[in-house]
Amino acid sequence: MTVPIQIPWDLYLGKVAVWCDCVNAGVRRAVLLPRLDTILGPTEEDPGREVARNELDWRLISPTEADWDHYRGMVSKQAAHAKVEVHFQRVENVARWMGGRQFAVPQYHIWLYLDPQVRDVIEKLYDEPDPEQRNGLWQWLLGWTEPRTATEPMRLQ
Repeated sequence: MTVPIQIPWDLYLGKVAVWCDCVNAGVRRAVLLPRLDTILGPTEEDPGREVARNELDWRLISPTEADWDHYRGMVSKQAAHAKVEVHFQRVENVARWMGGRQFAVPQYHIWLYLDPQVRDVIEKLYDEPDPEQRNGLWQWLLGWTEPRTATEPMRLQ
């Protein structure tokens, strides 16, 4: 028996909308959206809990490529609505349950930004072999900045 995993898309949509507003307000150069967490579950159900957790055979349940397709589409639509640029970077993670089998997990880093210079730095980040340089790029990209100067709202005539 498999229990379907429900991913709260509206929660992610809310976070995307808030971060788009932050990028537009100038308080961040770039935002790395939260990832979808890796979820592992046993291949065989053990309702009586007769088998120790570390002896169970675990399998990857979520996220799937379809989950990521949905998430990327949702983020793209929200970013376009907010006039914010978005960059998707596929990365591979390895998941393991308590020393058991390893799983290659599809993951994406999803970036929101405005300035084309920021995109150049994002792309450089993933090509940088030096850990110290890479750390500096992460810090620059994710650092808080000063909000843009507020302007008076348009006055209706």
